[in-house]
Amino acid sequence: MDTTRAIKTRIYPTKEQKVQIDETIGSCRFVYNHMLERNIKAYRRRGEHLSYIDMQNLLPSLKKAFPWLVTADSKALQHACRHLDNALKAFFDKRAGFPEFKSRKRSKLSYETTHPIVIAYESGRVKLPKLGWIRHKDRRILPAGAIIASTSVEKTRTGKYFVSVIYKFDREPAQMAPAKEIGLDYKSDGLFMDSDGSCCEMPKYFKAFSKRLARLQRKLRSKKPGSSNHGKAVDKVRKLHEHIANQRKDFLHKKSTQIANEYSLVCIEDLDMKAISNRGFGNGSATMDNGWGMFTRLLSYKLEERGGRLVMIDRFYPSTQTCSSCGNRIKMSLSQRTYICPSCGLAIDRDVNAAKNILVEGQRMLAST
Repeated sequence: MDTTRAIKTRIYPTKEQKVQIDETIGSCRFVYNHMLERNIKAYRRRGEHLSYIDMQNLLPSLKKAFPWLVTADSKALQHACRHLDNALKAFFDKRAGFPEFKSRKRSKLSYETTHPIVIAYESGRVKLPKLGWIRHKDRRILPAGAIIASTSVEKTRTGKYFVSVIYKFDREPAQMAPAKEIGLDYKSDGLFMDSDGSCCEMPKYFKAFSKRLARLQRKLRSKKPGSSNHGKAVDKVRKLHEHIANQRKDFLHKKSTQIANEYSLVCIEDLDMKAISNRGFGNGSATMDNGWGMFTRLLSYKLEERGGRLVMIDRFYPSTQTCSSCGNRIKMSLSQRTYICPSCGLAIDRDVNAAKNILVEGQRMLAST
């Protein structure tokens, strides 16, 4: 089975390699913005935009006008055009807004490249175009026969460098996970309640550091923009945000791995987290602190690797209002935490009842397909 996977690891480039990475990121940003400007002009004049091939054919003349672009990885510049072409297609297909110009201060600092012959990944080091071998501490290796499709190099706002190696390989049929099934009901004050009655208490990492973050931000506001002290204050805020995000990601990876190892079928609701985090519900901060979207993505591919299934039921399915014992439906307000069925007399925790219903609906959907 042809499978695509990625290895992301922190790299430790030399000073010269850091300069080359930074210059390539800047060159890709320049090409993206230049091509976006030309697309805007072309659309105003002719009502159409440049294709990827058109932008790629403009690169040689652009390098002549700006000789410093020659030092950048040529494939990385082509990928900058590819990313813009994808963004424009998404806009004209009404799947996204119009692409914005990339900013040195706000945009993600990264570039993508493809050189199948040049790129190599080994335990402890990775080889990249224009950079050569770069040291890293990851001891993972690629599967036998794996083919590297592309590579992304990223620089975080805290000055760390990472590489993502995307590769394809023929994966052997996954061994079936244990024949156990479970339903998960999302909880804004935790992470989920499962159909067995166990609650996953999600640590509130952002909330735990909120006072410290507020203090650092107050100090930042008192510093003069552009000064050395302002830069140091910005770095402290960025490092704290990065620390919070890393803690959350680590927890979600461990929890999703645990579930994928124990269950062959996991049923959840297809929720609109943006709508749930709306201020009208009063739990926006807690919702964004949970990372439910990341959790479901991790759970999906980990279950697939182990031969399991993740079934997502419709978000409008009345899991909370349906009795998990007799199927009777009643209306409940958000303040009611116990489900009491007037038909069969069942008294059960609201979230446990919903998780049981989610499991039954997921089983039904799986059987029907």
